[in-house]
This record gives sequence, structure tokens and C-alpha cells, in this order.
Amino acid sequence: MHAPMRRLLRTALLAVAASALVACAQTAPGSPVSPGSSGSPAAPAAPIATGPEAQAALAELPAPSGVEPVLAIATVLETPEGAILCLGAVAESAPPQCGGPLLVGWDWAPFEHQETGGVRWVQGVAVEGTYDAEAQTFTQTGAPMSAAAITMPAIEVPAGSLDDATIEAVLADLATLQRADVLGSWSEQGTVVLNVIADDGSVQDAVDAIYGEGVVFVIPALR
Repeated sequence: MHAPMRRLLRTALLAVAASALVACAQTAPGSPVSPGSSGSPAAPAAPIATGPEAQAALAELPAPSGVEPVLAIATVLETPEGAILCLGAVAESAPPQCGGPLLVGWDWAPFEHQETGGVRWVQGVAVEGTYDAEAQTFTQTGAPMSAAAITMPAIEVPAGSLDDATIEAVLADLATLQRADVLGSWSEQGTVVLNVIADDGSVQDAVDAIYGEGVVFVIPALR
């Protein structure tokens, strides 16, 4: 074969090989697909499952108790059963109306408190203690003080992207939680918030398992 013919044949073979390499690179597993390419479109996000199955799973949420002291900032209210630590919503009446665990070891003497109709209460108290979810008690482990002397770090609810229909459905699920350690739920910044008395991380893990991460954000009253 003449030299010019050999050079033409070699050039053609090199071009074919280069085209094959380019094709392999474009179809290799894990290779990024540029916009407008013929790659398969990304699958749509799976809808968040709500309703009876989610509610059944919520019924199994853990109710954490702590052996390590935590801090409560709350109103203390006298009831026929004893003083309670108001950790949920407090009705601004005289006396206030609220609920919460029994406050074990409380002494009214050190605090200037209010009294109406024989019922005593004091607002803005910081109390360190341990929480027993089963007994619904909070046992003091330190001397209570005014909440004005305490600076608690703010809890920021992460911004989410839930639509209104999903938020309403998740809130309807959470409304089925008729438990003393569940204080309420609401929506904020496209996220659903669940307020509980205590969480050691297990409640957050449980709702993440039910709805997926970033749907429900758990805020504990005791920190």
C-alpha cells in the first residue's frame, strides 16, 4: 500500500476511535447530563404520606424521660394536686389556666407570687430538674431563680417548602396526638412544628421516619 493511502487509512481509524471514546464518556454511568440533553428527566419527589397510616405511626412516638437535669422556663401554678410547671399555652386569666407536669419539691416561700381566690402562681421562673414522662413529674435538682437571669439560645425553625395542603394534612395527623407530653403544633416558614415537653432526639427521628426529613421540626420545652 502506498504511503499516502496508509496515512488516509490511519487518519480515518483515529477519527472513528475518537468518536467512540466521546460516545462512551457521554453515556458512562454517573456522568452529568447537561440541560437539554437526551438524558432521562429526574423523577418527581414522592408525595408525603399522611392519613391513617401516618397517624398509627404517630401513636407510637416515644415519650422521652431524662436522667440528666434540664432547664424549664415557665409559670408555676398551684393546683389541688400540688404546684405544676406550665409548659404549654397559658391562658391570661387570674389565676392563669394551664397544664403541665407536677413540680416536685417546689417551695412558694422564696418567690413573690400572685394569688387570687386562694390560688397562687408566679410567672417567669427558671427551674432545673429531671422530667419523668410516665409519671408526668418534674423534680427540682437546683434552686429555682428568676428567668430574667437566664439567657436561652433561640430556636430557629428551618425554612421549608411544604405546600398548604400538605401542611394542613400533617397538622391534622399531629392533632390526633392526645398526650400530656405533646404541647401543640403549628406551621412556620413552610415547615410543620411539633412542640413537646422533652426530646432526646428520638421524637425527631421518629417523625423523620414517618414523613421524611425537613417536614416536621420538633421543639422541646425542656432544654
